[in-house]
Amino acid sequence: MRRHLRILDHAIATLLQSPIKTLVVVSVYSLLVATVVSLVLYVDAHHREAAALLRSAPEVVVQRIRGGRHEPLPLDRAATIRTIRGVGEVTPRVWGYSYDPPTRATLTLWGAESVPEETLEIRDGEGLSNEAGGSCIVGQGIADVRFLGVGDRLPFKCADGGLAAPSVGGVFTSESAMLTNDLVVLPTALARRILGVEPGFCTDMAVQVLNPNEIDTVVRKLNELWPDIRAVTRRQVLQTYGAVFDWRGGIWILVISGPIAAFSILVWDKATGLSAEEVQAVGILKAIGWKTTEVMELKAAEGAVVSAVSLLTGLIAAEIHLVAFNGAVFAPVIKGWSVLYPPFDVSPQLGAYGVLVCIPLAVLPYVAASLLPAWRAAVIDPDTAMRS
Repeated sequence: MRRHLRILDHAIATLLQSPIKTLVVVSVYSLLVATVVSLVLYVDAHHREAAALLRSAPEVVVQRIRGGRHEPLPLDRAATIRTIRGVGEVTPRVWGYSYDPPTRATLTLWGAESVPEETLEIRDGEGLSNEAGGSCIVGQGIADVRFLGVGDRLPFKCADGGLAAPSVGGVFTSESAMLTNDLVVLPTALARRILGVEPGFCTDMAVQVLNPNEIDTVVRKLNELWPDIRAVTRRQVLQTYGAVFDWRGGIWILVISGPIAAFSILVWDKATGLSAEEVQAVGILKAIGWKTTEVMELKAAEGAVVSAVSLLTGLIAAEIHLVAFNGAVFAPVIKGWSVLYPPFDVSPQLGAYGVLVCIPLAVLPYVAASLLPAWRAAVIDPDTAMRS
């Protein structure tokens, strides 16, 4: 063990003899590791956040499709859906989107008679009301960009050309911003008027399935009842979110492919051979009694030190980027091109997946590139190596 420690000490001393070269290699290496690790952890954090948000989503959502477009669904179908074995509660829902010209943002409107307090928290205000033109509850993002407070009016253009201006009866807390940042909850009757959903119809229906193993069976029975419906399961929604995040992460992979290619060229240049000074140093070591295996261990130790320092520095830089700056570099692409960005505190979790991605990228290539030229120089006659 003492011999190996001395070889490691000599490897560190050799690297410190060329501080500028070593610093440049470590800096480029660390930047590449930090970029890749940040991207992997940021996408993984969005996967976990989507899974947490959809945990309370309905098992099946029933929509009506005509000509490939989403159309209102008759309310009388809810009674038929309830007769299917395994189906629990069936909840008709009224919701849609409304463009807000002052902010150039698209707001999500939701019709409800009350707000589930166990899921969404209201910061202040008394909640929904149908009196005196009605009241609504708005998300923190809408309240910020429209400078709204409790009692202020939020105007909407109705589907019939009229104008509705419900008062703000409450503002959702910032802790629920991932769900409510661009959300406006209105009384159902007012939501119908603004969105143009006629009485006797709803936007879609949330279907509760008592046994999760029977979800596919319930979906099959729904498709057999009506040919114009589309039944979307919670699993499908989660898979869609995962595919979107992975696709957007792939865009960033294309962006950073240039630095990866540049670093690959650097590794290849190192693998092609040692400089004349390095060959002479190997010849001196052989002349004073070093074995070929010891020389190769020395070069492997140099590569391992550079890789370990770069890996540690890259991980620290990635954590700072994600925790202190909330992944600001990747946020515009991964989160999407929305006007009202919900605040998202990234909680990176470097698990087995992140380690398996980092180690092959940050350790193995550079260490492996150090062994081949070291072996070529170590098998040369010491006198020839010192004269080269």
